[in-house]
Amino acid sequence: MDPFAQAHLSELLSAARLGPPVPTIDPAKHNATTLMTFNAALAALKGVGAISDEDMADWTNRMLVALGEEPLEPLPEIAGVKRVRLINFGGKRPPRRPDPPPLSRFIALVPVNEPTDYWNTAAGSRSSEFELYSDKVAVNWRLAPMPDYDAVFAAELAHQEPDLEGLPDDFKKILREKLVRGLQMRKRFVTLVDDVGTEYTSTGGGSGGGGDERRGNSDFAPGVPTEAQRLTVQWDQMEFDVHLPPTRDSP
Repeated sequence: MDPFAQAHLSELLSAARLGPPVPTIDPAKHNATTLMTFNAALAALKGVGAISDEDMADWTNRMLVALGEEPLEPLPEIAGVKRVRLINFGGKRPPRRPDPPPLSRFIALVPVNEPTDYWNTAAGSRSSEFELYSDKVAVNWRLAPMPDYDAVFAAELAHQEPDLEGLPDDFKKILREKLVRGLQMRKRFVTLVDDVGTEYTSTGGGSGGGGDERRGNSDFAPGVPTEAQRLTVQWDQMEFDVHLPPTRDSP
C-alpha cells in the first residue's frame, strides 16, 4: 500500500474517532458525512492505483469501527454482477437555530472557588469564572501548567497506532502531532445545565496562550433565568456546581 495513501487514510480515521467538532452537531449526520468523504478518498486512491480492492474493504471497516458501527461481512459474489451497499446512520433533522438574541446586558461575575485538589488532574491545573449576561453565560478558563499529553491521550494514541503500522517515522510523528492538537481542542469543551432544566447551547469561544499556560472562553445561550440557583458545569470528565448570586436582574 502506498505510504502517502496510508498516511492520508490514517489521518481521516483519527479525525473520525474524535466525533463531531462541536457537541451540538447531530452525530448521525456527522457520521454519514464522514463516511461519504472517506469513501470518496478511497475511490480516488483506487483510481490512481494507490490501494487495492482488499485495501478498500479493510479501511472501510476501520472507518465503520471508528464511527461506532460493526464491520461489514463480504457480500456473496454473483457472476457478472457488481454489488454495492447502502449504509444509513438513521440521522434526524437537527433543531432550528435559535433566534438572534437581544442586546446583551451584563448582570454579574461569578468566580469559582473550588479546592485546589479538585482542579489538579492529569490534564493540568484549571481555574475559571462565569460572566452572566441577559442573553448568555460566558465561561472564562485558564489551564496551567500544561498537561503531559502523551499521558492524557494515551488511549487515543494507542487506537491510532495500528493505522500507522509500516509508515516511516517522520509520517508517524506528523500524524501523532495532528491527532494530539485535535484532542487538545476537545479537552477544552465545557457544557452547562442548571437546576431548573434550562438547555444551554454553545455559541462560540476561543483560546490562546504560550509557554506553560493557555487561556480561553466558551459562550452559551440563553442567559440564566432568575429562578435558577445553581449551574452544573461539565469540563472533560469533571463535574462541579457553581452557586449563583441570590439576587439578580431578570435576563
